Amino acid sequence: MAIARQPRSFTDDIDQPLVRQGVIDLGTLRQIVRHERVLIAAIVIPCLVLAIVLLHLAVPKYAVRMVVTGVQSQSKTSGTLDDLSSIAGLDLPAAGNPQFQMFIGALRSPFAAQSVAADPDLLKAMFPREWSVSEGRWREPPGRPRRILRAVAKFLGWHITPWSPPGVARVFDYLKDQLKVVLDSKSGVVTMEIDSRYPEAAARILVTLNQAVDDRIRQRDLQRASSDVDYLTQRLGSVNEQEYRLALVTNLVQQEKQRMLASAPLPYVSDTLGKPLVSAEPVSPVPAAVLAAALIFGGLLGVGVATIKFRRR
Repeated sequence: MAIARQPRSFTDDIDQPLVRQGVIDLGTLRQIVRHERVLIAAIVIPCLVLAIVLLHLAVPKYAVRMVVTGVQSQSKTSGTLDDLSSIAGLDLPAAGNPQFQMFIGALRSPFAAQSVAADPDLLKAMFPREWSVSEGRWREPPGRPRRILRAVAKFLGWHITPWSPPGVARVFDYLKDQLKVVLDSKSGVVTMEIDSRYPEAAARILVTLNQAVDDRIRQRDLQRASSDVDYLTQRLGSVNEQEYRLALVTNLVQQEKQRMLASAPLPYVSDTLGKPLVSAEPVSPVPAAVLAAALIFGGLLGVGVATIKFRRR
């Protein structure tokens, strides 16, 4: 008498190891997912709901960008200085690439932070949660979660810096973390960008940084050129040798041209190409990325739970 053959169950199919020699058995994994799709969906859906709630609660950040470029060599103007420099064959320096590179490096410097921190209104716009309009003073942001986290961190041995009103150090950390400086190697144009919840404040920060660093380099060069002019003028009065006097005159012309350029009411090192521009759409959070991350995380978590459940049967 022939004995009827019993059909294989799903439990029999997964008796084989899920991972063989470091390779996942996709067939077994597919069967687990198909058999436990309800459990996996029950885990994925709450993850998606949580992501949607976070998207509604998150404060959007906007990208504020300002494009600057190095000031090119000044065009010739009529005058004795230009005539003398042409005769001497000099290519008198204006604000060239080395100075513009210095400008870029100084955007995150302590001096730049000092320039921003010197504006009280700008500090209030940068740290609005720490400024009390009703009291007219700085105060630590309220909130029980913050106090709980600080207490836990202190218990674990982490060094917690006591709160203090925003100053140069806070602005310096802000610029180091938030300011992006992107150089286009082909055109030499630099894009300064800050992603902020307060785009108006970010735009003011970019303008302030550009003006402050440009003026600082201008004043440095103006002071040096004026000092050199005074020295060269004194030396000319006491030198009679013709070749020596010619060398002094040549240097004097160069320094006078440098002082003239630094004294002009024009951009010295960095010239802005328009006003700061705020992005039309928020750059953070990105709904597609958040939902995709929630879907992937929920799916992996669901598959993991389903696999553990069946392995325990």
